[in-house]
Formats: sequence, C-alpha cells, structure tokens
Amino acid sequence: MIHSDYYQNYKGPELTLAQLWTHETEKEDITEYIQKFYGEKNNWNSKLYNYKDIFPNKTGHKFYVEFHSHDGRKHWFHGLVGEQSQFFNPPLSTPMDQN
Repeated sequence: MIHSDYYQNYKGPELTLAQLWTHETEKEDITEYIQKFYGEKNNWNSKLYNYKDIFPNKTGHKFYVEFHSHDGRKHWFHGLVGEQSQFFNPPLSTPMDQN
C-alpha cells in the first residue's frame, strides 16, 4: 500500500454493501471488513492498496461494492481480485464538485 494525495482530498459516499464470492461459494457480506479500509472519512484512508492488503489469498474471487450518496444516488463497482501485488484501484464514486 502507498499513501495517495488523490484519495486524501476525496470524500466519497457512504459504503452500504460489499460482497466477495467465487463460482463455488455463496456471496459473503464483507461490508464491515471493507469499511475499515474505506475509513471514517470515506477516502480509503488516503491509501492505494494492493489486493494482498484487502483480499489476501483471494485471487480469482469476485467482488461487488455499493455506495449511496446524500442525494440518494447509488454508486457501485465490481471486479475480480487480481494478482496479489496488483493495486486495488477503486473508482471515485462522486465527483469532487458534488460534495
């Protein structure tokens, strides 16, 4: 993981759901777990994480993350956990000028 000025100045919408699964397993609710990385300021704790930081030993798992902004809009992203050394680089869900 590395410090990120990009995320430091970001204030995102509220995290409402996070799930992790494979073809062989049911969707697991990991919302509280992901909230620790998303942080109290909704800015990923000003860090850019590697997959190994957030999803250790979960290469190949699918994930879904959902947020709700103050104006009621739903924002989400999904993906596949890549190589452990790759960066987990989530999109910023709300443009800075909407905060």
